[in-house]
Amino acid sequence: MYRLISKIYPKKIKERYIDILRYANLDIDANRLLGFLLFFGFGLAWLIAFNLALLFNFNIFLIFIIAFLAFEIIVYLWLLLKVEARATYIEKSLPDALQLMASNLRAGLTVDRSLLLAARPEFGPLKDEINLVGKEITLGEDVTEALNNMSKRIKSDKLDKTIRLLVSGLRSGGQLAPLLEQTSNNLRNREFLEQRVRSSVMLYVIFIFVAVGIG
Repeated sequence: MYRLISKIYPKKIKERYIDILRYANLDIDANRLLGFLLFFGFGLAWLIAFNLALLFNFNIFLIFIIAFLAFEIIVYLWLLLKVEARATYIEKSLPDALQLMASNLRAGLTVDRSLLLAARPEFGPLKDEINLVGKEITLGEDVTEALNNMSKRIKSDKLDKTIRLLVSGLRSGGQLAPLLEQTSNNLRNREFLEQRVRSSVMLYVIFIFVAVGIG
């Protein structure tokens, strides 16, 4: 039923939800989700509109439209926040994972083995992704292809650039350990600079609000 209902949505919206669900690591069919959102949102909006119109004599159709759109927007924003939180957690764990991988390479391990041993429980979602890459490699997938697949499952520019750099190093046959260590240091420095920028912006915002309040 939900699949039939989802046909109302345009193709671009369906593709957008497919990408979001993949980035959020939610094993949910996009068509079923869209159908459920439309069906449940329609019923919930009518329920809210009917009660508000009965209690406060509001325009039932206007309240229905507002309630329905609010429900759809809230769910969409929740999914986006989940995608962003997952990407942020992975980006914070990435420098440590690269450092571990570089250490494993210097110890004489192969690239795929070094990658698998870099999966630590404290890395959270990144650990799961590394294990998935290892499973794909075990099943015969090329290392570079498995790494590229990981970047497609995570909405992160930092991870995407890091994987491109790693794939480039693998194809050129260069020394990966120094490359990974340098990349790890660069990511840490970038994170430090971003934190300083955020702190400066927050101070300016507080100053502006204080000035406006005094004014």
